Amino acid sequence: MMIVTAMGTLLTLAIIASPATMQQATTTPTGGGGTEFDSSTVTPAMVDAGRAIFHQKGMCFACHGPQLEGTQIAPTLKAHAWRDAKNGDFAAILGVVSKGVSSTAMVSFPGGISPVEARSVAAYVWSVGRGKAKP
Repeated sequence: MMIVTAMGTLLTLAIIASPATMQQATTTPTGGGGTEFDSSTVTPAMVDAGRAIFHQKGMCFACHGPQLEGTQIAPTLKAHAWRDAKNGDFAAILGVVSKGVSSTAMVSFPGGISPVEARSVAAYVWSVGRGKAKP
């Protein structure tokens, strides 16, 4: 039942992804403002905001699991051999959230989150992957 619900969520996300959102995803630099986001500035408040977005508006949990453990649809976001995020580098995680991953279910700005919200989600995933925050 959860897989069917998650797949329905993916289809909904794909349908609501507007051309404007897709254009923004391809033109927004990884860190915003033309410079890479410095992971040393990740705060507990950012992580908490990212956790809330991951489990609510972004609907990331539908594919990656409520504990970031991964599902049949998407990989774990805990420490692992990263495919598209260069060993869990903060900027690379942010790039995946912002640009999506071609030929996968990972869309850019899932759930219609903003670039600022994407940074918070990246902070959450990055922190969990490094054992600095709980899922």
